[in-house]
Amino acid sequence: MTVVVSWTRKTNTGRELWVMSDSRLSGGKCWDYGPKVFGIGRSDSVMAFAGDTAWSYPLIAQVTSYVESFVNLRERAIDFIDARDKIIQMLNESLSFVSDAADPSLEIPDCTFIFAGYSARKQDFILNKIVFHSKRRKFEIRSAKKINGELMAVIGDNGPVSAVSRRISEKIKKYEGGSFKLDMTPSEAFFDVLSSKRFREIGGAPQLTKLYQNMNQKHFGVYWPPELPIEEQKIYLRGRELGKFEVLDHPWVFDPSEGKLYWHDFSPDEMRAKANAKNLDM
Repeated sequence: MTVVVSWTRKTNTGRELWVMSDSRLSGGKCWDYGPKVFGIGRSDSVMAFAGDTAWSYPLIAQVTSYVESFVNLRERAIDFIDARDKIIQMLNESLSFVSDAADPSLEIPDCTFIFAGYSARKQDFILNKIVFHSKRRKFEIRSAKKINGELMAVIGDNGPVSAVSRRISEKIKKYEGGSFKLDMTPSEAFFDVLSSKRFREIGGAPQLTKLYQNMNQKHFGVYWPPELPIEEQKIYLRGRELGKFEVLDHPWVFDPSEGKLYWHDFSPDEMRAKANAKNLDM
């Protein structure tokens, strides 16, 4: 299943919004290869899911198709807040097309979403959960938690979500009466829980996407697994290990054990040198 954490933080150059997820899909098996954080066809927004992939993947695909099909949505002529409301309406309309369910319970969406973006109108980040209200039988928006001026939301399975939330709460309590900054605390808690391997529901490499105040997003590679020496770790992007000669479109790779981004040399000369050294070792 899943744990996803999203939060805002202040940097030396402004503010940014982070989304981190594990990569495990399950359902009779564990498959540590599933993308869970998505752009939706406009650069100021990102979406992540937790729950049944029989619901989550088709709905995210429909959101992306919807945004890409209309120029005002796609090119951000419609502000993120208004686009969010239109997307919620579309998600609820989609439920009327469910039919022939083998059991009535299968008509109830078993999924939750993180939906985040930057509003040009408000000049600020917006971070929401999208949850399904079983009694009202519709998707609804839930606001993120506010912590000393920053936003944070966690979704997923109860065990890992509780563990992540507890670690963050413990860190906040240490600063009670002081000036606590959220900063990279959610990343640290997420890494501790994922790398502990205590919860079968989550696994695989972390996924990381960031949103910026310039209304652009960026997916980051991640060094993994942490138990290996750094020179033996691989780079994973959105759950998948990069191939030998695959190059990211920017040089920054995240080390979740340190909570830092590092410049990685993807130059052709460096790639060839690594390939040659590996061949010599063989």
